[in-house]
Amino acid sequence: MLFAALAAMLGWAAPDTPPDPFEPPLPRPMAVETVRDPITDDLRVQATLRDQDRRLTLACDPHDFEFIRVTFTSNRWLVRGNFITRERPLIYRFDDNRPVRLVWIVKDREGRLAGRNRVGDFLRGLIDADEVVFRTRDVESNRILLRFRIVGAREAVDQLLRQCGETELHNRIFSPPQ
Repeated sequence: MLFAALAAMLGWAAPDTPPDPFEPPLPRPMAVETVRDPITDDLRVQATLRDQDRRLTLACDPHDFEFIRVTFTSNRWLVRGNFITRERPLIYRFDDNRPVRLVWIVKDREGRLAGRNRVGDFLRGLIDADEVVFRTRDVESNRILLRFRIVGAREAVDQLLRQCGETELHNRIFSPPQ
């Protein structure tokens, strides 16, 4: 009985486990790269955020897709989506905002979000956030969290939307709510 009381007191008095002293340095700001096709003069614009061994990419390329595409790349193989469409629901969260569950196209080590409204909502959350966390599963069905610390997103998204000619989306994201 005495030992149980002492153990309980020590458990209450013991400090929490200190956080991991190793916090990797912040990633460099999102970099925007523009490539002009030498034959057609079409632009391919890509904004990339690299955080440790993961990558978050925003891209527009009129030959590959009709609208801006958001892609994250993991360092682990992700569980596949539907056999035909490769779609599966993923949860992501910006800072302390509410989690969002959306259908992403998942293949190998990457997840891709498409669709004008879904991408617009994602970009709106991205420009003011400090981090985004994705929750998914790897191929062994282990739950994994992919954390991206966001630096320079506002400027990169602004430049990407302007160069891609997406003025309507740019105005919707960067204009104050009415």
